[in-house]
Amino acid sequence: MEGKLGLMQKRAIERFIGTGTKEFNLLYSFTRDGATATTFHQKCDNRGPTVTVIYNTKGSVYGGYIEKSWASDTSETYYKDDRAFLFRLMSDDKVALNKFPVKNPDKAFCCNATYGPIFGSGHDLNVFNGSLTAEGTQYTLNGDTNMGSAYDMGGLSTDQVTDSIKTVRDVEVYSLSESSLAGVWRESPGWDFKDLEDLKHFAAAFAPPYGLDIDTANILILGPVGAGKSSFFNTVASVFRGHICDQAVCGSAEKSVTSKYRMYRVRSSQIEKPLKFCMCDTMGLEESQGIDIQELTYVLDGNVPDGYQFNPTTPFSNDAHGFIKSPTLGQKIHCVCFVFDGNTATILSEKMLEKIKSMQAKVRQKGLPQAIVLTKIDNVCSYVEEDVRNVYQSETIKQLVDKVSNIFGVPRSFILPLKNYEKEIDVRTDVSVLAMHTLKRLLLSTENHLFNFLDQLDKTKKQKSVDSLD
Repeated sequence: MEGKLGLMQKRAIERFIGTGTKEFNLLYSFTRDGATATTFHQKCDNRGPTVTVIYNTKGSVYGGYIEKSWASDTSETYYKDDRAFLFRLMSDDKVALNKFPVKNPDKAFCCNATYGPIFGSGHDLNVFNGSLTAEGTQYTLNGDTNMGSAYDMGGLSTDQVTDSIKTVRDVEVYSLSESSLAGVWRESPGWDFKDLEDLKHFAAAFAPPYGLDIDTANILILGPVGAGKSSFFNTVASVFRGHICDQAVCGSAEKSVTSKYRMYRVRSSQIEKPLKFCMCDTMGLEESQGIDIQELTYVLDGNVPDGYQFNPTTPFSNDAHGFIKSPTLGQKIHCVCFVFDGNTATILSEKMLEKIKSMQAKVRQKGLPQAIVLTKIDNVCSYVEEDVRNVYQSETIKQLVDKVSNIFGVPRSFILPLKNYEKEIDVRTDVSVLAMHTLKRLLLSTENHLFNFLDQLDKTKKQKSVDSLD
C-alpha cells in the first residue's frame, strides 16, 4: 500500500521542510493498520522525521511534521522541535497550501502511549486517543484540537482548517528520509501544456538556414537492436499527431526489425505540409551483422536512397540499385543521434562497444555533430517511472549520463534522457515535453552544423569577388 498522499502534495511538504527531496515511506494508516494508539506507536516510534496526514470527509487534507521521533511515554511528555510545523494541503477538495510554523518549539509535540499524534500544547492538533471503530468507510476522531497555541496559524482558525468536522477517511503517518533525487542537475523545461506548445512551435518553425537551397535537415538515428530508435520517431510523430502512432515499424527481436533506410518526415496532419527535418532510420547495430562502417559512410554521404532495402548477405555498395553517385547537401546527413537503452548503455559487449566507437570516429571524421539519446529511463529510475518530470532531479539518471559521457566521449550536454511512447494508449504532456526538449537539442545541433556551410559559401563569394577584381 502506497498511501493516499499524492506526488504534488509530497512536493509541497518537501518545500515546507526546505531541505530537499525526500522519500516518503508509509508507516501507519487507519485503513490498513486499524485506528489504535498502540499500533500507531508500534509502527511509528523511534523512526525519526515523520509527517502525519489527515484526510477528512469534506475533502480537506491537513496534518503536522516533526523532525524528532515519536515515543511511548507513560504520561504526557512534551518535546522540543525547532523545525516542526502544521500544514494544510487541501480545503474542500481544492488545493490550499499553508505552512504553520512552530512558535513554541519547547512544546512542539507530545508523546503518550495511549494517544496518537499530538502537536503542541493546548493541544494544537490532537488526532485521537485509545482506539476508534470504523463507521463504514470513515472514522470519527476523538482528540481535542485547538490550533494556535504552539503554532502560528497565520490568522486561520481551527474550524477553517478542519472544516469543523471530525469525520475522516484516513489518517496516515509517513517516515521521511533523504531521497535519491538530487537537486536539479540540468536546466529543466517547463512541463505545462503551454510549454509543450512552445516546443512544438520551435520544431514546426525550424528550417535549414536560408541560402543553402535545401528543403530539409537530416538527422540519422543509430542504435543497437531494441534500443528504441524507431520508437523515437514514432514518439515525435505522436506528439504532433496528438495520438499514439506507429508509422515506423518497431518491436522486440533479436535481429533488427528495421530493414530499410527510411527518411521519415514528421506531419501534424494529412493536409498540412511536413516539417522541415527528416529523422533517418536504418538497420539496428549488431555485433556481427546490421549496418557496417562502409554502409554508414554511404548513408552519411547521401549515397543511399530513401526506401533502400538492406540485404544482410550483400552489403550496400556503389553498384547497388539506386546508388546516388553525386548527392547534394540536402541528401546528406547533418547530425547523428545514437540511441541506447538506458538499462544497458553502460554494459555493452566489448565487440559492440568497439563497433560503435568506430562509427563515432567516422562521424567525427565527417565533421558531423553527434548526440546520444538514452531511452527507457522510466525503467532505470523508479522516481522517473512515478513522474517523468523527475528526470533532471534523479541522481540515478545523472550518474547514468555521466557514465555514458565517459564511455563514449560525448559531452554531458549532448546526452539526452528520453522516455518513448511504449505502453501508453494516449499521449501525455510530460512525455511529450521531454521528447520535444530532446528534439530541440538535436535541431539546434543540426542548425549549427549547417551554419558552417553558410560560412563556406560566404568565403567562396568573397574569394570570387577578389578574383574578379584581379
